[in-house]
Parts: sequence; C-alpha cells; structure tokens
Amino acid sequence: MKTYKTKVEFYDVDSMNVVWHGNYVKFIEKARCEFLQDLGYDYEMMKKEGFAYPVAKMDFKFIKPLFFKDEIEIKVKLLQIDGFLKLKYEIFNKNAKKVCVATTSQVCVDIKSMQSVYEAPKTLRELVKGIL
Repeated sequence: MKTYKTKVEFYDVDSMNVVWHGNYVKFIEKARCEFLQDLGYDYEMMKKEGFAYPVAKMDFKFIKPLFFKDEIEIKVKLLQIDGFLKLKYEIFNKNAKKVCVATTSQVCVDIKSMQSVYEAPKTLRELVKGIL
C-alpha cells in the first residue's frame, strides 16, 4: 500500500466548508495517477502500448467529513490486474482518522479494436510481480 498526500482546497468544499462528496473522486483519481506513475505504468505508457483503462465501477463508503484546508493522506492498494485493474483507497484526515474507503475497477481496452482485454498487458504483469 502506497500513501499520497494532498490538501482540501476552497473549491472542494460547499458553503459549510465540508468537502462535497463528488470531490472524493478527484482525490482518488490523483492518487491513482501517482500510484500508476510510481509503478511505471502510467496512462501515457498504457496508450503507447495500445491500451486504455476506462473506469467501469467506483464504490465509496463515507465515514467522516473532510473540511477546508484539511491535509489528507490517501493510501492506495492494487487488488487485481486481470479482468479489471482494481484498486482500493483509504482516505485519512490530519488526525489519522479514516474518513472514506473506496474502490475503482477499470477495464482494459485494446484501443485499435475497442474490445475488452481480459488478461493484463505483459508490461503491467511484469511490473506488479511481487505486489499481488
């Protein structure tokens, strides 16, 4: 599990200074991009190899609110690469209290044929050896 940090900005909150639930998507998207970059298989590499990974499913459980200027940590764990690229996220506030748990599932698509691919690309399989 890798940890990424970010901060709640003014544009993330409503008039009560509470983070609007839809902005949690942005937080995990940012963490996922950083996770994939750290892994060595970011979206540019996927595209170069002829694959796209559109999000097929997102699931969130909101536990506690986040507020304007909160510094947060997002822990990301890779759960699956075949069939779907599935990741788990845990978001913690500045007091190390868990505020949200989420998962995303992304389907691997061959860009040329626009067909789903049910086995992860070879490059990704090599990069995750020892992680899964």
